[in-house]
Amino acid sequence: MSKHSILPIFLSGLLGLGLCGSPARAQEKNMTLAYIETGLKELNNTDKHVALQILAKELTKNVDTRLAVTPLNSMREMLDLANAGKLNYSLINSYFYLKNIEQLRPLITDEIWAAQRGQDLEEDYVLIVNNDTDYRDIRSLSGKRLSTYTDDLLMGFYLQQLIQREANTSPERFFKSIKDTRTLSQSVLDVFFKTSDSCIVPNHIVDLVVELNPAVKQGIKIVHHSGANFIMALILVFKNNPETEANAIRGNLQELPNSVAGQQILELFHIKTITQIPPESLNNMLSLYRQHQENQHKKTH
Repeated sequence: MSKHSILPIFLSGLLGLGLCGSPARAQEKNMTLAYIETGLKELNNTDKHVALQILAKELTKNVDTRLAVTPLNSMREMLDLANAGKLNYSLINSYFYLKNIEQLRPLITDEIWAAQRGQDLEEDYVLIVNNDTDYRDIRSLSGKRLSTYTDDLLMGFYLQQLIQREANTSPERFFKSIKDTRTLSQSVLDVFFKTSDSCIVPNHIVDLVVELNPAVKQGIKIVHHSGANFIMALILVFKNNPETEANAIRGNLQELPNSVAGQQILELFHIKTITQIPPESLNNMLSLYRQHQENQHKKTH
């Protein structure tokens, strides 16, 4: 039985044990954890919502608080909730943080939690080609096929910036075709099996694929590194949180990677750990985003 087929059974079992979705008691306070579905495609929408309910239950296990999980369709919805004082926590793809930093800054605290997928917190995006590809520089990939996991919005932003810088055009115009793969690992395998000429993935995905299939290492080569500048997803903490509950949830977030339940929750999201970071840790990718926006502005004026 595959990991994906086991997942609904696992989630249903947790629900049956009462680890999520229990009704609020009269004395409980109500708080909200919102997430934007775009950019968090690792689980289908139903499993994602249930997994976040389990997370919310774990984070409030020692306080009389119900952390309601609310799916949103856009940052506009999230900002409206926050401005109305109805949002306490949010889980978002980091691209939305970069894109909306000016609107978010007055609403959030300096307490930011980062999701870590690989051995290192900050991810290095790598461009890969098959060993048989006639590669000279990035421009030599013009008219070639690319595989990429398009739901990784931050990586998509970097690809756009890279192609704009090196070839003065968009990825859509630069490549012959762009295939949206089901997983990051599939992008690497597409290059290995020559169904694509190139792909872009976080570096730790290459290590994972090679570990599972050592032959892949002999068939591909890395031709570009972004540098370790990117953090995939964030939990933001908003300013209207009651102090007692906020302190308890902070402690539970810190302990999450160390508990059995916490490790199971992280595995559902394909995350190794979650850690609190200072806002300055996001400066590298924020600087890259602002530089890209400036270049786009100059191009259109």
